[in-house]
Amino acid sequence: MLARKAGYTHYEGLQEHGQSGTTSYAGMEERRFGRLLRQTIVIVGIIGVFMLACVALSAIKANNSYVLMQHKLHARQLQHENEMLRVDIAKLGTPDRIYKEAKKLGMVMPVTVLYGQSHETSGTANTSH
Repeated sequence: MLARKAGYTHYEGLQEHGQSGTTSYAGMEERRFGRLLRQTIVIVGIIGVFMLACVALSAIKANNSYVLMQHKLHARQLQHENEMLRVDIAKLGTPDRIYKEAKKLGMVMPVTVLYGQSHETSGTANTSH
């Protein structure tokens, strides 16, 4: 193989366009710089995409945390309301309150209170045996 001088590269395609068949060292450096610039732009672009993805994920996480806190607050409010309703139910079910409400409605206490089956021997017979 024949040795060539440094900086001389023969390219037949350049001669067809009226250009010199030699390529200078500066031209090779320009191409190398162009390639390096494109690679740098691609790398910066990829890093930018990853940074945007991180920001988007952080925003989603913050939004989900806010929604979770709202649900927890709502659950606490419902538990408090449930406790208040249980207290109201307990108050409404007391015998004293029922007695007072019955008096307001005109009800009276019966003379005798019978529980279960009747054992009286009066004229009415109990047929529910």
